[in-house]
Order: sequence, then structure tokens, then C-alpha cells
Amino acid sequence: MQLPLWRTILKKETNPILEISAFLRETAIFHGMPKRTLREVARLIHKRKYYAGETIFFQGQAGTGVYLLFSGKVEITSQREGISLRLATLEKGAFFGELALFQDEPRSATAVALEDCVLLGFFQPELKILLETKPRVGNDIVIRLAQILADRLRKTNDTLEAAYFKTKVEKRKRTHG
Repeated sequence: MQLPLWRTILKKETNPILEISAFLRETAIFHGMPKRTLREVARLIHKRKYYAGETIFFQGQAGTGVYLLFSGKVEITSQREGISLRLATLEKGAFFGELALFQDEPRSATAVALEDCVLLGFFQPELKILLETKPRVGNDIVIRLAQILADRLRKTNDTLEAAYFKTKVEKRKRTHG
């Protein structure tokens, strides 16, 4: 059966709240949260397109929230004393900038769109609204972010410890070797 012409021209757009909440369900921050919670968060999300090569934020710039990568790729870099370091290349479902939800410190890195991408922004004011108006939802998000940050900190500590011991072993080999 063929659809009438007007139905093919005037296709119904997907509900952005449902589309965003379905995406959120698949991210590390919001995974496993109830659909109702995800819809609450989706109503507060800011959606924006960035073009390839466009800077999302600069290292040292004031940060206000976390970005979730809805589509595309983003590169995170840090620069100190004229040396640039690629920290990560992120793809759909990843998030970055989460520390800005908790502290008013400058961004520790620069984020640049490697290709056209769509980002979902969730900012401090929205988190505060949730904590005040829907404390259970806000607390669920804060607890989940704390778990993720603790995991990242543990991995960073393991990496630093491994690098420290590797340096000590190499130094010992050179002096006793």
C-alpha cells in the first residue's frame, strides 16, 4: 500500500524529548535510570550542532557543565608550556566537561569537533533546578557522576603509579646495571 503524497511530504518529526531520553539511557551517566527520570532530564538538555574544526570550549575558559556526544567525534587536548597533548578522541555516547557541574574552575582542556557533531549540554543551573525541584532525580545524577569520577580517578592513580614505578625501575637499572 502506497502512502498518500501529503503523508510523505509532511512526515511527522520524532519527539525530541523521547529521542533525547532514549539516547540518555545509553550513556554512562544516565544508564539504568527510570524513563520518567530521563524525560525530566531531557526537558532540561540543550542541543547544539558544532561543525568540523569548531572549538566547543577552550582550556582556561569558564566551565558550566557537561557535554554528551549525540553524534560525531570530538578531540580533547591540553596544552602547557608550548606542548600540546591529545587526551582523548570521543565518539557517540561519550561525555566530557563533567567537572564543571561541580566547581567553578577554568576548563582543564580544549574540546574541538573533529567532524560535524551534535552535542547535548547539561549545565549547573539545570542540575540545581533538579536538586531543588526533584531531589531524588538530582541526587541520582550526582551519585552516578560521583561513581564515574571515582572510577576515573582510580584509573588515573593506577596510571600514575605505574609510570612512577617504571621510572624507578629504569633508574635503578641505569645506576646498578
